[in-house]
Amino acid sequence: MKKIILLTLAVFLGASAAHAEGRFGIGLRAGPSFFPQGVFPEDVEEQVGPVVSGNVLYLLNTWFAFGINAEWEMHNFQVGSTDVSDNWTVSIIPFVELRGPYSSYLSVGVGYNLNEFDVDGPDNIEMDDSVAFKGAAGWDIFVTDNLALNLELGWKYNKGDAYLKRSDGPKTFFDELNLSVMSALFGVRYYF
Repeated sequence: MKKIILLTLAVFLGASAAHAEGRFGIGLRAGPSFFPQGVFPEDVEEQVGPVVSGNVLYLLNTWFAFGINAEWEMHNFQVGSTDVSDNWTVSIIPFVELRGPYSSYLSVGVGYNLNEFDVDGPDNIEMDDSVAFKGAAGWDIFVTDNLALNLELGWKYNKGDAYLKRSDGPKTFFDELNLSVMSALFGVRYYF
C-alpha cells in the first residue's frame, strides 16, 4: 500500500511539473468565503457564503502567467435567526501569477468590485462600487497534460462608503464599509 501511495504521489507531482510556456488556460472554481472582520454592528451576524470564480490565463513562461478573473459571491446577514439582508459582489480582476515548483503559484491582481445589497423590508442599503485587490496562493494538480485540479486560498479587498436608506427619511452613513473576504476555491483548469 505504501508503494502505491508513493507511486500515485510521484505521478501527480511529475504531472504537475509538466506545464509549459505558451499555453492558454480556462478555469472554473467554487467554494466558501467569509468576512474575517465584522461588517456591521455586533447584533448583525455575517454568514459564510458561496463564491464562484472563472478565469482565463496565459502561461507566458515556466515562471509567469497572467489573466483575468471574474468572481461572484453572496453573503447573508442575520439578526438572531431573522434574515435582514443579502449582499452580492461581482469582481473583475486582471492578475499575474508567479509559478513555482510542481505548478504551485502566488497570484496578485487589481480590479473592480460591483456591490449590491437586498434588504428585507422597506429600507435599503446602497454601497459604492470599489477597487478590488486580491492576493492568493494556489496549486494546479495536473491529472493529464491538459487538465488540472485547482486549489486556491485567497483574500480580496473590498471597502467602500455605504448608507442605510430608511423609508421614513433619515440615512445612516457607514464610512468605509468593509466587505473584504477570505475564500477557499476548488475546481479545475484546462490548458490548451
